[in-house]
Amino acid sequence: MLMVDEQQRRGRGTDEQEVDGDDAGEASSRAVSERLCAGCRRTVPREELLRFAIGPEAPYLAPDPQRKLGGRGVSVHPTRACIELAAKRGGFARALKKGVAIDAAALCESAAVLYVMRAESLLIAAARRKKLAIGTDAVRDALRRPERSGGAEECEVEVLVVAADAEGRREELRAAAEKLGRRCTVLGTKGSLGRLFGRDEVGVLGILDRGIADEVVRCAARAAELESPVGIGDRGRGGASVRVSEGEGE
Repeated sequence: MLMVDEQQRRGRGTDEQEVDGDDAGEASSRAVSERLCAGCRRTVPREELLRFAIGPEAPYLAPDPQRKLGGRGVSVHPTRACIELAAKRGGFARALKKGVAIDAAALCESAAVLYVMRAESLLIAAARRKKLAIGTDAVRDALRRPERSGGAEECEVEVLVVAADAEGRREELRAAAEKLGRRCTVLGTKGSLGRLFGRDEVGVLGILDRGIADEVVRCAARAAELESPVGIGDRGRGGASVRVSEGEGE
């Protein structure tokens, strides 16, 4: 089994080592910023793809969203459709240089978990920096600050994070955020969000830092796409639109 700690000790993999479903010679001849998706076979900017580190033993592939694992790797769009294509049409087999059975569903699940964990760690970091409104009352207060100041203050909330099982005032807060041109994303459950902050349940969060907000939205969207059979060609401009909504422009 590919051990993450062992791979990290080897150091970060170089661009030449990332084969992306083809041989290393072809990979090294392409621009460093582009990679070939082993599923749909499209060449796109590297940032649009999910890297899997290659190991010598089963399960052979380990998701590496932050590209920190050493050794050879293969990249695919972070969607269930492209991962399934890479497993069925030989994209992973070419990278592994062997014919082995690949469990696409397990790869999707493990990658989605890492994206969710990344988003959760960012939420904790935001809370430590006092850049997170936790709970309905705190979020409502942050959203209404411009209204109370007569428009003199700008809304501090960059992104509204809502638990999938949150009810009641969720839609009220979502509407208020979108009216102010703020994005909304769905992540976790009330229980899972609550545990991050030592509470029983938290249904809604407001991220006040733009950089953290952007990365949380990206991670949540990718986790959603890995859980969905919708492919790259079927997505709208907003990515995982079923989970992330864009507010109106300011």
